Amino acid sequence: MPEPERRAPNGSNEPSVRRLTRLQQLTLNTWRRASAQVSRDVGPTDIFAHVAIHAALGVLRDTNSPIALFARHDARAEEFALVASVAPPARSRDSLHDLLDTAFLLRWAELTSDGCGPEELPPLTRRPFGHPPLLP
Repeated sequence: MPEPERRAPNGSNEPSVRRLTRLQQLTLNTWRRASAQVSRDVGPTDIFAHVAIHAALGVLRDTNSPIALFARHDARAEEFALVASVAPPARSRDSLHDLLDTAFLLRWAELTSDGCGPEELPPLTRRPFGHPPLLP
């Protein structure tokens, strides 16, 4: 169930910046981890990997909303096929997904670079185990 949009504090009916849901935040974090992995694993001379990322990014540029990227990511079979057709055949399936997720992160960065993107959620905090103490 999606989280409700927050309303502006001034009492107007205009919604303020929309917050990501936990699932969307998890997906965005996954894109960031994939991009970090690509930064470590893909060298500057790995032309096919870079072409695969930028080909996918070019296709993703028809999505004009940061929130719409998450729905696009859920149905990413065509983009994955594009990346798999361009990247070298020796790449693992996980590596191909990392290349694609890097393209999603690059498009996210393009769409939110003006600072008007959805508000991200703070990290989850651990809950203590057991019952709270009876006395302070």
